[in-house]
Amino acid sequence: EDTAVRPEQLPAYVAGLQSIMEPLGTDVCYYGHAATGLLHVRPVLDLHGGKDLQKFREVSDEVSALVRQFKGSLAGEHGVGIARTEYMPGQLGEQLLGVMRDIKRAFDPKNIFNPGKILPDGRYKIDTLLRTTDYRRTGLPFEPTLAFAFKDESFIGNLEQCNGCGGCRKDAPTMCPTFLATGDEYLSTRGRANAIRASLELRTQGDDPLRSYELEETLSTCLSCKACTTECPSNVNMALLKAELLYARHKRDGLPLRERMLSKIDLLGRLGCLTPRLANAALDFAPLRALMSKTLGITAKRPLPHYARKRFDKWFAKRSRMNQPTRGRIILWDDTFVRYHEPHIGIAAVRVLEALGFDVALPKGRRCCGRPAFSQGNLDEARELGRHNLRLLATTDTEVPVVFLEPSCYSMFIEDYRELKLADSEAIAKRCFLFEKFVDDLLGREPDALRFKNGTPETIAIHAHCHAKSLMKAGFMATLAGRLPGRSATLMDSSCCGMAGAFGALDSKYELSVKVAQPLVRSIAAQPANATIVASGTSCRHQIEHLTPVKPKHMAELLADALAPDEASTAKSY
Repeated sequence: EDTAVRPEQLPAYVAGLQSIMEPLGTDVCYYGHAATGLLHVRPVLDLHGGKDLQKFREVSDEVSALVRQFKGSLAGEHGVGIARTEYMPGQLGEQLLGVMRDIKRAFDPKNIFNPGKILPDGRYKIDTLLRTTDYRRTGLPFEPTLAFAFKDESFIGNLEQCNGCGGCRKDAPTMCPTFLATGDEYLSTRGRANAIRASLELRTQGDDPLRSYELEETLSTCLSCKACTTECPSNVNMALLKAELLYARHKRDGLPLRERMLSKIDLLGRLGCLTPRLANAALDFAPLRALMSKTLGITAKRPLPHYARKRFDKWFAKRSRMNQPTRGRIILWDDTFVRYHEPHIGIAAVRVLEALGFDVALPKGRRCCGRPAFSQGNLDEARELGRHNLRLLATTDTEVPVVFLEPSCYSMFIEDYRELKLADSEAIAKRCFLFEKFVDDLLGREPDALRFKNGTPETIAIHAHCHAKSLMKAGFMATLAGRLPGRSATLMDSSCCGMAGAFGALDSKYELSVKVAQPLVRSIAAQPANATIVASGTSCRHQIEHLTPVKPKHMAELLADALAPDEASTAKSY
């Protein structure tokens, strides 16, 4: 790992490495920087003990000798560290090592700084002091329920993917939003993984592995943005690890009232839309908000989304359409916020899809996708909701695509139903599409499928939802918006919005939520005065409206507003 030879020697050096690995029957990953002769070599070994640990010793000794043969470097671009300490005499020679010892004594006569870590004193060997885990021997204090199908198929396996490289501390695009905002190690993906390991091994405050102070601090501040699933080199999935641990706690201790309530946002939407004026007045009533803050920890500093006067599904059932479909049927998944809070977004999506010639239908009897429950660790509720929705879609034509307006609902169907081990999740996921991707793919094949009216020159700045970025490259969003005549579209270099569903609505997390959002706020402020801000995530729009004077649009609204008059559907304005 991290060895370097002269570039012209690299082929011979690789041949030497292969001659070491092949007799051991070990799979190896080679990657690095060929132009400088530097390689990172990763043999696939289980270092928890047994024969693989013996192989690790053999490989290390022989590679060290091979590097010495080529007069190369054992630490080409990274530090020496504990792992290479024992090889320093052979690599440097006693004369040079003696000079280094003299320098060390001159500046550190009491040997306080990193004793034995570069200048060997016998305490560190490459195959000792490894970060092994007691819970592999003693077992976890709970029975994992998630599949971890994304990678590793194991809670422990994915947790131990964190090798401490610190990629989450660097200038990653999104990971980890809370670390980027605070600079606190424990709010990075690595810090959280270490806190989980420490809690499970009772190396933290208290004697409860599921309720240590350190575990609570790290889990409660995780936004479940999923950025680590793609930006972490080892693909640590902190959102899944968090959900598993929260679920274990709830199974043992019971589900708290607030988490129970926040799991049922769809039910609250149905109730709120029965008497929307009264419900909205209550949401704006200061004494009630103060009571909610005191009893549920829901902050009064943030406005809560109002309920619609007419539900989207009610509008859809009564709408009229003159044009006959020229394409097949399509199911539009009207998520909780489109149905009960933002029906204008659903109406815009119907206009676009019908202008494309589709016969749009809503899933009858659909229930919440389960994202709110999953985020609270209420996996039983999420599993029940997912099972219902999958059964519902399984009864429809398997060729009919399902289009999602909310990225976090889309990711539930694409990823998390599979993690909940639900039947038919794989088959249904193949039919699911994010609205923007579905439309962009179609226009990529048929550029004239939609006609847009000429617009005045304007800039469209797009903030992509974290879950969308974790599942696909988001550049297509700017391509889609750029199809509108007269507009120039850019994808903002923005991290997480910091809202993360209910996270930003909590008293205890409000300030952190606002702090996480600051790069996005600055990016929006830097846009031209007439710029249109597009954010297709409900939480993202909510945060932007709260912290800036901008009212962002969903991509469906942007496209619907730009349709040529003869392309627009006959849907009446809401």
